[in-house]
Amino acid sequence: MTTGKLSRRAALAAGLSGLMLPGTVWSQPAEREVEGGIGGTGIVGVLTDFGSLIVGGNRVQTDATTRFSDGFGGLREEDVQIGDSLTVEATGAPDALIARRVHVTHPLVGRISAASEDGRRVTINGVEVVIGSRDRGFVLGDRVAVSGLWQGTRVMASRLTAARSDLDLISGDAKRSAGDIRLGTVSLRGRGVGALPQGSFASATGRYDADTGRFRVDTLSTQRFIGAAGPLARLSIEGYLEPTDTAPGYRISGLGHSFERTLDLKRYAEARVRFSGAYTGRFAADSAVILPEAAEARRRLLRRLSR
Repeated sequence: MTTGKLSRRAALAAGLSGLMLPGTVWSQPAEREVEGGIGGTGIVGVLTDFGSLIVGGNRVQTDATTRFSDGFGGLREEDVQIGDSLTVEATGAPDALIARRVHVTHPLVGRISAASEDGRRVTINGVEVVIGSRDRGFVLGDRVAVSGLWQGTRVMASRLTAARSDLDLISGDAKRSAGDIRLGTVSLRGRGVGALPQGSFASATGRYDADTGRFRVDTLSTQRFIGAAGPLARLSIEGYLEPTDTAPGYRISGLGHSFERTLDLKRYAEARVRFSGAYTGRFAADSAVILPEAAEARRRLLRRLSR
C-alpha cells in the first residue's frame, strides 16, 4: 500500500492519499468486536448527484429490486433527494454497483428548540446542528428531519426537511460511561438500551425530553447494514474522525464500525474525509480523500471521483 507523506494541502489538491501502516504496538484494550461481516459494498455518505446515485464519490445504479427506506419505514425512490445522508448496500464491481438497499439515515429528527442569532446553528434533541444557508427557513418549534454527518458531539447538516413523523429520532454510535448510554450527547432510556456495546451503531425512535435531556426509546435498531447485499467485503465512508482510547486512536463519528488497529489516521483528524477499503469485521481503509468543507467544491470533487 502506498504510504506517501502528503501534506494536507497536497492531499486536498490531489484529492487522494494513502493510509500508512506503521506497525505501531498499541497498549490500549481492544474494543469489543461488534461489527461482524465479510461480499457486498457498504456506502455511507451524502447524496450529491443523480444520473444514478452519487454518494460519497461512488456511482450506484438502482433497479426494480432496490428498496428505499428511512427510520420510519419505506420510501419511494423519488423521495430521496440531493443532500440526503444515505446508507447504501450494493452488489457488483466497484464500477458497476447496484443498490439493493438505500436507507436515508437521519442523525436527528425532532423539534428546533434553539437557534443562534446568525441562523447557522440550531439545537434539535439537545444536539447542536450546523446548517447551510438554504436550510435557514425553519424557525423555533418546527419539527425537522436532519440529514448530515456527525462531527464529534454536533451534526454537520447537509439537508433539513419537514419531519414526516410525530416521533423523534436519533442515530449514531453508542457511548457508555458510568452506566449512562448516549447517542451523541443524548442519554437514552428504554428497553434494549442497556445491551448496546460501546461504539456500536444504533437508531432510536421515541421522545426527547428537553427538561431532562433524555431520550425515551420506543423502538431501537442496532444495525446500520442489514445484509441486503450479503456480507460486506468493502466499505466507502464519508465522515469526520473522533478520538478514541482504543487502537488506532480514532473512529468515524456516528458510523458504528471500527478501523483496522494498525492504521495511522492522525493526518485526517481535522478533516472531512472519504475512506475506502476492505471490511473483515474491521475497516481496513486503504485510501482516503480529504474533502472540502464548501458544499459545491465538495460536490465537484466527488463527481470527478465517480467517473
